[in-house]
Amino acid sequence: MGELSAALGLSWAPIHEITGQTLEAPSGVTFPIDTRVVFSLDPPLSIELIEPSPGTPNVRRGDSAFHHLGYWAQDLEAVDDQLSNLGMHCVAFRMDDSASVRRIMLNEGPYGVLLEATNVLTARPGLEHFYPAEAAR
Repeated sequence: MGELSAALGLSWAPIHEITGQTLEAPSGVTFPIDTRVVFSLDPPLSIELIEPSPGTPNVRRGDSAFHHLGYWAQDLEAVDDQLSNLGMHCVAFRMDDSASVRRIMLNEGPYGVLLEATNVLTARPGLEHFYPAEAAR
């Protein structure tokens, strides 16, 4: 955070502790996620820093510190179908606590970078200012 603040003049939201949550692979394997996450607060740039969780998809990929490219989507099942048809299969997803829909989904992307589709229709308390302006929540 300090290095990026100095280099880019970023400020940060409070660090968010994630404990007792899981990611699930399409095979049914679950990965416990205990980590810390923080988001930059200075649009239009949005950076998410994630503390790695060894033994899960949430670890460094190859030689790069660049883990994933995140974007908003309304129908993660349709996105999964589209990406799978392109050979970019789902690595893991997280279900929303209050609904039977996927909250986030990680698909294998080009160059070893994951593509993280985030469901714009699920509530993300504390992260509202990151939502697209046209999103209905």
